Amino acid sequence: MGQKNKIAALLAGTSLIATGLVPATGQEADAVAPIEGFAMTLGISSTLRVNDNLSFSDPSPGTSTLWDNTVNFGLLSETGVARFTADLGATVRTAALPGQSTETTFDDPSIVLGYQMESADSLLEAELAYQQVSLQFEDPLLGIDDLIEDGLEPSDLTASDGMRGTYSASVSFETGRTAPFGFGTVLEYEKTEYWDTTDPGNYDDETTAAEVFARLQFSPVMEGRIALDWEQYDAMDAVSTSRRTTGATASLTYEINAITRMTASLGYTEIEETNLIGTTLQDGVTGGLAVTRDFPTGNITAEYSTGISTTGRRDTIEVRGEFETPGGSITAGLGATRSNAGDVNMIGSLGYTNELAMGTVTAALERSYDTSNAGIENRSTTASLGFDTDLSPNASIGFELDYAEVTDVAADTTTSISGFRATYNRDLTADWGLTAGYEYRNRQETGATNRESNELFVTLEREFSIR
Repeated sequence: MGQKNKIAALLAGTSLIATGLVPATGQEADAVAPIEGFAMTLGISSTLRVNDNLSFSDPSPGTSTLWDNTVNFGLLSETGVARFTADLGATVRTAALPGQSTETTFDDPSIVLGYQMESADSLLEAELAYQQVSLQFEDPLLGIDDLIEDGLEPSDLTASDGMRGTYSASVSFETGRTAPFGFGTVLEYEKTEYWDTTDPGNYDDETTAAEVFARLQFSPVMEGRIALDWEQYDAMDAVSTSRRTTGATASLTYEINAITRMTASLGYTEIEETNLIGTTLQDGVTGGLAVTRDFPTGNITAEYSTGISTTGRRDTIEVRGEFETPGGSITAGLGATRSNAGDVNMIGSLGYTNELAMGTVTAALERSYDTSNAGIENRSTTASLGFDTDLSPNASIGFELDYAEVTDVAADTTTSISGFRATYNRDLTADWGLTAGYEYRNRQETGATNRESNELFVTLEREFSIR
C-alpha cells in the first residue's frame, strides 16, 4: 500500500493562505464575526449484506451474510480563535461466512482528534488519528478517491485478509501570515501495521516527515518561498526497505495582471534507499513553471514539472482547466509525462457534474503515472459515471458505474476492478433513513481468471444532533 504524502497537500494550502496574492484566512476573519459554539452528533446505522463471493475466489466458496451495526460520534467545540474536533466510530459485526461458524466481533474502530488555533497572523493545527480495518470485508472501490491521491497500486484492488491498523499524527505551525515575512513548519508521522494476515503484500511500514519554510512578500504582486524537507520511510517488506528523502525548493509567485499569475520553482532532491540487496541513490534538480489565467467562469493552467523518485527522473507537462456551468461544473486536463527510461505517455483527467431537471449526472476519468513505495512505476486509470434522481420529496434512486485499473509498467501486468451499484433511498421519518440496493463487482488480473461478486444490501440509519 502506498503512503499518502500529506505534507505536499498541506503545504500547498499553507502557501496559498500565506501569500498576499489571495485572501488570507485571518483577513477574512476580520469581516466575519468569530464563531463560537458546541455541538455533538451521534449516528447509528444497521446494514444487512448478502454477498455470493465476498473473497473474490474462483470458484466462489459460497454465500456470506454480514450484519454491521455502526456507531459514529462527533464532537465540536469552537471559540473565536480555537477549534477542537473529535470523531469516533466502531462496528459490531456479525458474520456468517462459508464453512465457518457465525461470529460477532467488534471491528473497524477509529478515532480522529483535531485542534486548530488561529489569529490574524498565526495558525496552529494538530491532528491525531487511528483507524483499524478488517480487510476481508473491505470494498476495494469504496475509498478509490483517497487511494488515487495516495498512489494507486495493484494491491489496493486485491481482496486480502487480516487486520490493518493505521496511526497518524501531524502538527503544523505558521506565523507572519499577513506580514511581509512569514515562516512555519510541518511535522508528520504515519505507521501502518498488519496482523492475522497471510498476504505477503501486507507488511508494516512507517513514515516520518518534516518541512520548514519561509516566505517573503517582495511586493503586492510578488512573493518568494523557500522550503527544506526531510522524509524517512522504513518497511518490513521482503528486503527491509529503508529510504531517506531530503530536498530544498525555492519558488516565486508573480501576479502578471489581475487575471494572470505565474509560479516558478527550482530545487534539489536526494533519495537514498537501503535494503538487503544494497544501497541506491537518486538525486537531481527539480522544479517547475505554471501559468494560470482566470476567466469569468473558471481558469486554465499550463504547467511543466520535473521531479525525482526512486525510479529516476520524471518530466510532466499538462494543461488543465476548471469551469462553472449553469447546472454544475467541468474540469479537464491533458498532458504528457516522460519517465527516466525515456518513455513518453499521455496523461489526463475529466470531471463533469450537471444538475438536470430529471436528476444529477456526474462523470470522472483520470490517467496518471506514479512510483510506489516498492519502487515500481504504475499506470493508473479510473473512471466513474453516476446518476441520481428524486422519485418524490422523500425518496430517490441512484446508479453508479466505477472502474479502476493499475498496470505495472515494467512487468506489463494489469489488475482491474469494475462495479455497478444501484441504490434506493427513502426518508422514513424526519430522523430515520432507509437505503437498499444491489452491487456488482468484477475483478481481472493478468494470468488469473476473472472473479465476480453480487451483493444485496439494506441500511437503516439515524443521526442525532445536540447544539
